[in-house]
Amino acid sequence: MSYSTTRAAVALVCALFAAPVVGAQDAPPEAAAAPPVAVTVADPLTALDAMRAPAVPSEKQLGADHPAMPGAWHNGLRFISEDKNFTVFLAGRVHFDAVSYLAPTGVRRNIPGNNPLEDGVAFRRARITIGGTIYKNFEFLSEYDFFNGFVTSAAENRQANVPVPTDLWVQFKELPWIGNVRIGNQKQLYSFEHFTSSRFLNFIERSLGFDAFAENQNNGFQPGITVFDTYADKRGYWGLGLFKYTRSIFGTGVGRNEVELNARGTYLPVYEEDGKFLVHVGVGGYARDLDQDQARFRARLDARSNPSAFASLVADTGNFFGTQQFALIPEFAAVAGPWSFQSEYYASWVGHTRAVGPNNTRLADQGTTYFHSVYAEVHYFLTGEHREYDRDTARFTRVTPRSNFAWNKCGFTGTGAWQVALRYSYLDLNSKGIAGGEVHAVTLGLNWFLNPNMKLQGNYSLTHRNASGTAGDGYINIFAVRTAVDF
Repeated sequence: MSYSTTRAAVALVCALFAAPVVGAQDAPPEAAAAPPVAVTVADPLTALDAMRAPAVPSEKQLGADHPAMPGAWHNGLRFISEDKNFTVFLAGRVHFDAVSYLAPTGVRRNIPGNNPLEDGVAFRRARITIGGTIYKNFEFLSEYDFFNGFVTSAAENRQANVPVPTDLWVQFKELPWIGNVRIGNQKQLYSFEHFTSSRFLNFIERSLGFDAFAENQNNGFQPGITVFDTYADKRGYWGLGLFKYTRSIFGTGVGRNEVELNARGTYLPVYEEDGKFLVHVGVGGYARDLDQDQARFRARLDARSNPSAFASLVADTGNFFGTQQFALIPEFAAVAGPWSFQSEYYASWVGHTRAVGPNNTRLADQGTTYFHSVYAEVHYFLTGEHREYDRDTARFTRVTPRSNFAWNKCGFTGTGAWQVALRYSYLDLNSKGIAGGEVHAVTLGLNWFLNPNMKLQGNYSLTHRNASGTAGDGYINIFAVRTAVDF
């Protein structure tokens, strides 16, 4: 049967079924009096396809276990069921940086890195996130970064950018007597600036100490299991974590033992006016078996003109041998209206340190080496806002301007939020024959929060590098601008 014959037959059948039935004796009076309903079929085959398509179920048809989830915007796209047992959100962030360096020729030519002190632009981060709640008691988060993972093919002399996991976990919420249990790739439990999301940082980069002792070549995330909760009516936070220690950004690692135990505890001795005035104190730390009995501590500059894997290094111990590493990180933060302050000290010990000799041999045991870092920073909102503090996680969170920066045909409305910031950071990676260098850095920042989801950041940093008398010693001036959006 031809296609045209089929279409004609279908049209005839549709016309017959659509025609009113004459002489229907069983129809109720009101039905008989009702006018016939005209049915127009422009394309019978299309109509049949529509009949086959599954209908969207109503909330009543879905039932209690499958409720409808209307969407709404709350600093991002959120879907929440009426009973709040099911939630889904879609999130993301993009950080685009432009960086310029000014340094003496000797420093520029002798600083380590793939592209030493070259001006440039780069996407510092580009992440997509999906997360939510399932059956009230279970949470999940899946996030990938598209600009911090690289694989190299030496044979073909090329590099490829690949997505890497950051937060990739499931969580059991509010368990009796325990609190919360999280399993998967996640942040380790130490450091206030580590816990504070990159979306809400006061400066373009975290401190030198974070880069050397917290991030430590794994992008700040490791596979493990953590237990955590709040106490004292959310004035305090505690957490314990057991991780597989790895220096890989891909959330994987092999090796006998090589585990890390970490912990963090905080308290708010002062918390008034919903966080407008507060004092935060805390301490975190870890003990770990080193990956392949090797360690390396390094720090990059306060702004980077190329992807993080290839950024210039301002301090670097290189690989050396050791057995265990221990770290203690006390933290302090305070908010007094538009003023805020934040400081941490990183103290790190490595046991049975041995420098690397010819042919990768281990030189004499130097005992325990000690490396350390400290930073202190102060911030002030010119427009009167204050830093927001999340008591569930003991960290700073999103800034909400009093008036968003916007415009219409008549001109501009609102100013956004304006903030100035100043930070001093110090790092010492020299100990018992391990010469990683000594660094001082002062960074001045200006932040313009256009609205809760967008900001522009400008940083000027003056860094002094002392690499044990090498030609790379000296001052480095850094000028950087970031355009940031997150939702």
